[in-house]
Amino acid sequence: MNQRTPVLFFLPIMVILLLAGCARQPPVMTGSTHARPMPFTVVSTLDSTADVSSAASFGWAPRMREILSDPHKGDMPEKEAIEKAITSALTSKGYEYTWRSRQADLQVGYVVILDGALSDKELNSRYGIQPSLNLQAPDSVRYEKGTLVIDITDRKTGRSVWRGALQGFADLHLSKEDRQDRLNDMVRFMLARFPARAKVPQ
Repeated sequence: MNQRTPVLFFLPIMVILLLAGCARQPPVMTGSTHARPMPFTVVSTLDSTADVSSAASFGWAPRMREILSDPHKGDMPEKEAIEKAITSALTSKGYEYTWRSRQADLQVGYVVILDGALSDKELNSRYGIQPSLNLQAPDSVRYEKGTLVIDITDRKTGRSVWRGALQGFADLHLSKEDRQDRLNDMVRFMLARFPARAKVPQ
């Protein structure tokens, strides 16, 4: 990509970041389920020379739909939850999803990296982006550090027009529904600076 405009956010939030739902359901918690605020970082790069004004649809990239996790932990996020969150964020910006990805104007790829699967240095080397949340989870039983990378490519040119990474701590003790809600919020925050679909003149 020729020119990129990097943006870095570091925010303490009142809700816990959840990268995705886990296949293994956590035990039922008793008492208060409120957790302490946890930080997260978001880095996004937008190609200032790219023109997506004519883009109307999006589909999944033929590659870059990965979940990288330490197999010893046994917790695997669900692709369905990630794709649901991305679809919600892009449709709210006016883009239409199509399962015919080879005909979509924009192709979307994503990678989830859970703690231990890939170092931040390897993340930067492989995807060219590094949010660098240099903190340890206060409770390794409840929280797991994770990173979500989303890449949006112009199908016609093959150029990556936007790429973002969010890094924070997943709370393994929330319900599947709460995970989806939090994931929706985080992905919407990630894509906040991605251009909305241009309105077609009447």
